[in-house]
Amino acid sequence: MSCIIYVNSKQLINTRQFSSSSFVIFFIKMPRHNDYSFVEMRNMVCVYAQENYCGRHAAARYLELYPNNRQPNHKLFKTLYDRLGETGSFRPKRDVGRPKVLAAEQEEDVLVRIAENTQTSTRRISSATGVSQPSVFRILHKEKLYPYHFRPVQQLMPQDPPGRFRFAQFLRRQQNADPTFYNKILFTDEATFTRRGVFNWRNSHSWELENPHLPREQHFQHEFSINIWCGILSDNILGPFVLPRPLNGENYLNFLTNDLPLVLENIPLNLRQTFWFMHDGAPAHYSRPVREYLDISFRNRWIGRGSEVPWPARSPDLNPLDFYFWGNVKSLVYKDVIHTREELWAKIQESVNIIRDQQRSLFSVRQNFNERIKKCIENNGRHFENLL
Repeated sequence: MSCIIYVNSKQLINTRQFSSSSFVIFFIKMPRHNDYSFVEMRNMVCVYAQENYCGRHAAARYLELYPNNRQPNHKLFKTLYDRLGETGSFRPKRDVGRPKVLAAEQEEDVLVRIAENTQTSTRRISSATGVSQPSVFRILHKEKLYPYHFRPVQQLMPQDPPGRFRFAQFLRRQQNADPTFYNKILFTDEATFTRRGVFNWRNSHSWELENPHLPREQHFQHEFSINIWCGILSDNILGPFVLPRPLNGENYLNFLTNDLPLVLENIPLNLRQTFWFMHDGAPAHYSRPVREYLDISFRNRWIGRGSEVPWPARSPDLNPLDFYFWGNVKSLVYKDVIHTREELWAKIQESVNIIRDQQRSLFSVRQNFNERIKKCIENNGRHFENLL
């Protein structure tokens, strides 16, 4: 007995219902690429690559991995792979034709809503006006309007800008008198590294054929942390050095008198004799013994609270360790989960050494610092990072 069965891509056939003597001819309508989901097409490309870009082998392997899925023709594997490389998409680009002509009243309605609330979204405008979202984009672009992101900045108190302006002016005068002045400032800062660290939940992912449901622990019963001091002087990164927690004036003075000279041993003698010491206005930095020591050891050559050149409060945007160094170190340290304090300390040392080897980056940091001083002056000590 023979029969002919026509099936489409969404029907499944159980061949066991036919006897061995039956002669069956299947005319199978293979599904088009548009009938597949993006996940299915992604899996096809992955299998195609694993099978050394052989369509027939990929089709056989795909059947083994996904027996319950709709099975593609072996030619579709190469088609999807080529299209993804050429257009960046699994779907073929379609000619959408001429854009829809909108009435002047509709365009005006869109622009009025933007003028009333510049932070609204094109989706909300589309919902309120009945104009499609692509048309809203075209109207805004026609008027040279583009979306721009906010820039997070440190909060400034009303009394802060004048001090920041005077500090930037002082640095500019010094730099004009001595073009190498910025190379002679030892910028210092402390940062605390904890076990939980920083993890980018939005942009961190793992590419897999199937969802592995990856977990990442974030709240720990047993916490630990390390307080780290580092400095930047010319093309040299000093540290890392572990400071006690909590840091007080006595501990900090002990570091300055006993440990800092050892940290500076590898700095050329002429630079050691002329560099300026900088630290921020943390309470431990402002203790009387610390200020007296700095007045003696760095007479007229230190920057900080209580100095003749006071460090402006709430100004991490003027310290290279804040706007460059710590962020890079933490991104390297927290790439992997930290389990012990010893592992955390080892990762900190390793990360600092990686940045230390990038000599060119410190030159770029000084150029960026010079631009920051310029912008700070131009903006009279107010926020300027959003202008960079």
